[in-house]
Amino acid sequence: MNRRMEVLRSVTIVSVSTYIEYALGLVVSIWIARALGPADFGRYAFTIWLCGWLITCSNHALTTSSTKFIAESDGAGARSIAAHIAWRLGRVQTISSAVVIGLFLLGTWITRPTEWSDLWLPVTALVAVAVVAKANYAMLVAIAKGQERFEPEAIATVLAGLIGVVLIIAATWLHAGLLAFVALFAVACLMLNLFNRVAYRRYCRASEMGQVPPALRTRINVHLRLTAVLVLLGSLKAGTIEVFLLNALASSTAVGFFAIAQTLTRGAVQLFSVGLTATLLPYMARSYGERGQEHAARFLSEATRFYWAVGLAIAGIGVVTTPGLVTLLYGQKYAQAIPAIEATLVLAGLLLIGNGISAFQTVVDRQADRVRITVLALAANVLLGLLLIPPLGLAGAVLTYAGTRVTELALAVYYLRRATRGGMPLAAMSRLLAVALLATAMAWVAGNATPGRFGFVVGGAVFTLVYVPASVLVRYWNNDDMLMIGAITRRLGPPGRWLMAVLKMLQGPARALP
Repeated sequence: MNRRMEVLRSVTIVSVSTYIEYALGLVVSIWIARALGPADFGRYAFTIWLCGWLITCSNHALTTSSTKFIAESDGAGARSIAAHIAWRLGRVQTISSAVVIGLFLLGTWITRPTEWSDLWLPVTALVAVAVVAKANYAMLVAIAKGQERFEPEAIATVLAGLIGVVLIIAATWLHAGLLAFVALFAVACLMLNLFNRVAYRRYCRASEMGQVPPALRTRINVHLRLTAVLVLLGSLKAGTIEVFLLNALASSTAVGFFAIAQTLTRGAVQLFSVGLTATLLPYMARSYGERGQEHAARFLSEATRFYWAVGLAIAGIGVVTTPGLVTLLYGQKYAQAIPAIEATLVLAGLLLIGNGISAFQTVVDRQADRVRITVLALAANVLLGLLLIPPLGLAGAVLTYAGTRVTELALAVYYLRRATRGGMPLAAMSRLLAVALLATAMAWVAGNATPGRFGFVVGGAVFTLVYVPASVLVRYWNNDDMLMIGAITRRLGPPGRWLMAVLKMLQGPARALP
């Protein structure tokens, strides 16, 4: 129970900061989209996507490997080795960023991207600054997570987000253009880096130059090579093919709509699951270091149950609330993006369990399986993109995204079954799926029956009021989950005791299910 409460504390820290970050990011997205319009917002979205891709290339396997091996060394009681690992990988990250930025500058000088028109030189400089700052920030965050310290990232995201919102609102009032908003993105990346560095020195152990045992160094090198291939291949299928083909064959407006769908989907996933996702890898790696693969598989089973519950909530609430929410926040000129947003939300929710499988494969050194999965999924991504996007545009991009994600999850489950028989509580997952379908149907009817522009709020509330109690009624949560919930509710005083009494009443009459 103490271990569960420790995990819960970390999840809470990450989740609260992410909720604030997501709320601020949503405000920023709305202001920029309204200020620039669909065409220029598409160009802005292409620039931010390019920054994200360059950051991925700069850090490739380094963030994942840092978190895994630092946490594993701590779990084995070798803190000095963990400090040496952090120092070595930090040096590699600096060199990697320099190489990526050098290649980027050379490439833009040769190609002169048409998306930026005559602004290519200042935009190129701003992209380089943003990439270096945020890639280094992500590396320090990964090292801190390996030490099970989540405070630096939380502090940095909240402070930088608040300042960023103020700057964005001021820029819209001054009728700023594309270049100004790209510049503010670079400033936001610099602030993230600065605030995180200050908090890192306060909460985390410093890296130290030193020797890593040869056997461990060999494992790290193998892990780095496989994970680097995995991450770089994965960066090509994480919307890259869709954005590239839309930008080349459709229009910047279609890119903007697809970007909004990706942004809101990513935000919903982070809003509901970022705490678990951010803490899963270090805690699972520590369990693996302490007790081996069997215990890591048990950790995966618990994570899968939580991911499935969260994913069904994302899918159900997404279907019910998206039309009203998008038109209210972005305006009618972005209404054409609604089907794409609904589809990506449902897919992201149903396929969220893949996060836990990926973490397990990383922890137990089965990166070769992940490479095979990524290569096959990338092949499917390219094939579907070439077949569907030219004739169908935005709809083809959504279908390409769907086919790629489904292929990836099917392969992940197949390779998981070859490594372990645990991790997928299928009977309980089926019961909760039935609950989610019922809750979605009732919420959709209630939302459409409510007059006015805020029917989606009623629909979301109905979904929650049906889904949460019914998940207890069908005994989706096990005894350990209920004990943890009881420990939390006791701290809430009388309201917590009342809530726990209701949950026990729902749980009590039902016969225990396997």
